[in-house]
Amino acid sequence: MRRPCIEPGCPALVDRGESRCPSHKRSRALAYDARRGTAAERGYDADHRKWRERVLRRDPICKGCGREPSTFADHLIPLKQGGAKLDLANGQGMCSRCHQAKRGRERHQ
Repeated sequence: MRRPCIEPGCPALVDRGESRCPSHKRSRALAYDARRGTAAERGYDADHRKWRERVLRRDPICKGCGREPSTFADHLIPLKQGGAKLDLANGQGMCSRCHQAKRGRERHQ
C-alpha cells in the first residue's frame, strides 16, 4: 500500500517502508553531505586511507567481539583525547556494531 511522502505539501506517493519520495530523499542526502563536508575536509586524506588499509590488513577480525570481519579502523585513543592520528599502535580493526558501541561510550564520557 502506497502513502504520501512525509514532506509537507508533497503529493508524491511512496512504497511501504519508505517515508520520502526519491526527490526529497535525494535533497536531504545532499543537505547532509553539505553539512558534513567532504572526506578530505574531515581529515580522511591519502595518508589516512593508507593507515586504514594497514590497520584492517593487520586486524581482519574485530578486536571488540572477536567474531565479525573488521570494516572500521578505530583509534584506540580518540584524536580528540590526544591520540596519534597515523600511529598503527593507536589503531584497531572493528566491526560496525562494536565501533558504533565504542563511539557511543566515548560520547558519554
